[in-house]
Amino acid sequence: MSKYTFYFGEESLNWAGYVVSSNFSNPEPEVTDIDGSWIVQSVKPTMFPTYSAQWIGIGGFFSGDKSLIQTGTLSYSEFGQTYYCAWYEILPAAATPIQNFTVKPGDTIYSSIILLKVINSTTQEWKITLDDVTEHEYFSITLNYSSSLLSGEWIEERPEVFGHLSTLADFGIAYYGEGYTNIALTNYVTIDGTIGPIGAFPYESITMTNDIGEPIAVPGNLLYNGTSFNITYEGLIR
Repeated sequence: MSKYTFYFGEESLNWAGYVVSSNFSNPEPEVTDIDGSWIVQSVKPTMFPTYSAQWIGIGGFFSGDKSLIQTGTLSYSEFGQTYYCAWYEILPAAATPIQNFTVKPGDTIYSSIILLKVINSTTQEWKITLDDVTEHEYFSITLNYSSSLLSGEWIEERPEVFGHLSTLADFGIAYYGEGYTNIALTNYVTIDGTIGPIGAFPYESITMTNDIGEPIAVPGNLLYNGTSFNITYEGLIR
């Protein structure tokens, strides 16, 4: 959700998951569409606030890239209660909650971010969709944005809250992709006009760590022909 903190190549203070690009040494602005599916995770109740977001996005991975267009679901807890909601975000703006959209743990989500057209040298027109297949809820919005087009992501995140990294909610194991959701052709991306799953392109996995480098959310290997993976919660921090 909030602006990421990325460092050490395949480790991050707030991201875990997978990222694709045309080339990690010399990326080209060629990522134009992305979709994903996941199971909304159930988080353990806590008295103090804990958060974890599941999302797809374009941009924001490489050093200096301030653009990021994304949509997903948020699972969080405080005062012994758990809550679930949907949102989208275009940096540097804050996340926008999706109103009248029911999200429950165990729901199957499908989402997409599609470049509709290039308006000028710095601005594109985009369509964001989010579909709760279980609850029969659907959201879409078309908007203008200036994306770098350099990367595509499928991410588990502990978001920033009031300018500080939040405590990661205990989500157990999070599941992404058609191998778990039974939604075909998801966790796909278009790079330079070629459509394929994560495993068809140059990709990196990202492990979320705490401040001293200990892993707190770890992605598994790609499964089901490069379309699917899980992420395991490794421990409470902060």
